[in-house]
Amino acid sequence: MASVKAMPDITLAYPDTPTGEKVMDFGDHECKEREHGNEYVNISLSSNVTPKGWTLYVHPRGFIYWLNSRYHAVVDEDIRNPSSLEKANQFCSQCANLDLSEGMEAHMLGGMDASFCLFVNHNQCVAGYDLAKVRDGAVRDMPVSGLLRARRLYWNYITYHPSHRPCPKQGFSEATDALRSYYHEHFTYGTRCVAPFSKQECEELLGFLHRAKEEEEALPATAALLGWILKDVYSFRSANKFGQVTRDQLKTFHDTVAHPPDFAPQQSAAMRLFLLFLIHVPFFGIPQTYFAHVKNASEFRGHLAGLKQNWEAYTLQLVREYSDFILIVSSATVGLLTIDNIGEACRVAAMLSAFAALGSMTVGVFFVWRHQRNARVPSSITYLHNARNSRLGLSGHALLLSLPPVLLVWSIVAFTAAALAYALQDISLVSTWVMFGLFMLVFVLVTAGVYTFSTIWHWQSQDAWWRGLLSWRNTGRGEGSAV
Repeated sequence: MASVKAMPDITLAYPDTPTGEKVMDFGDHECKEREHGNEYVNISLSSNVTPKGWTLYVHPRGFIYWLNSRYHAVVDEDIRNPSSLEKANQFCSQCANLDLSEGMEAHMLGGMDASFCLFVNHNQCVAGYDLAKVRDGAVRDMPVSGLLRARRLYWNYITYHPSHRPCPKQGFSEATDALRSYYHEHFTYGTRCVAPFSKQECEELLGFLHRAKEEEEALPATAALLGWILKDVYSFRSANKFGQVTRDQLKTFHDTVAHPPDFAPQQSAAMRLFLLFLIHVPFFGIPQTYFAHVKNASEFRGHLAGLKQNWEAYTLQLVREYSDFILIVSSATVGLLTIDNIGEACRVAAMLSAFAALGSMTVGVFFVWRHQRNARVPSSITYLHNARNSRLGLSGHALLLSLPPVLLVWSIVAFTAAALAYALQDISLVSTWVMFGLFMLVFVLVTAGVYTFSTIWHWQSQDAWWRGLLSWRNTGRGEGSAV
């Protein structure tokens, strides 16, 4: 059986040629086709929407742009409008004097003339606003930073103009190499990786590139996505000093980026001492946990996917904790005030317990509602910015976040005092001492358990216990890298 070689599936849009033939060069393939009455007509070949001398192309998203192949000019403005067409023709006249070689184009920016337009070199995959610097012979003399910028401009151009040329072959190799490098960085550095794509994004994009290179190389949608990938790759490389520094210099640069200067308002020594007192005395040290939560959620490591993941974990943890506190409050205070014949001290303590429990429940319900309603990344950026730049900073924000558990603890303390006062009513001296002894035994055991499991996840040293308080004071000064 004779084998049949399949031709690539190409959407054809041809410029006019002097011989009457229609020619389109797709890399190594040259397709020549004479006009026939049964030719498949797509939007680009529809003559009733395209002015003479121009070819219309449709972006995969649906918007259109035009190419004048004679003058190598690309415009985005609607040249179906006579005034816009006149500007475009004037632009072509200016391009005629630029001596643009094969593989080069001039992109009209916002109706400006050729003195300020984007020149595109498809042979070298570079673009720039100075024609002399993007010609084939001048690219080799570009500095590394200039070449990275020219590549970023080129791939950004391809993102929005992918339909009139084949997908650049070298783009697949560059994108695959970059994504594999980022994938390796995620294995090496874990959560400290600052790559522009997350590990999951790298896996998905690598799979797409592998399939597209073999099956859909000529499709405009492939070129648009490839341009979007490489635009972000070269933006990251420009910011990361790619190809310009040694390994030690790059490590120093990364350390500097990982610990940027803190622009949050500086607190006075008196304010820090006041916050330290609030945290460790009436708030029982609970805000330290919430300070660590909000600090971790505010860390930005190079890509929004990581910030989104941190924020979702932060919100989910808060919602779960507050829901548990609400359940505990509702079950611990029922029937407390229904006891008859209680003394004044017992009644006062019971009322304080009820008020603290209601406060914990009210604040907890409100916090759950607000955090669930604002779980997206844009809301999180506003949230973290306001928390860091408030008068009390992240430490003050941690105090407010800890209100539900703190009020719950005070409710339990007051409930315990009320129960003890009620138990000591109208009993003998011996019974009083027995009751008090049992209370102190339970109190010591509870305190030992709470303290042990509050500190067991921190490395213990031989330093005095009060050094931990001073370390919290130092932590409050530098609140880490945040949005």
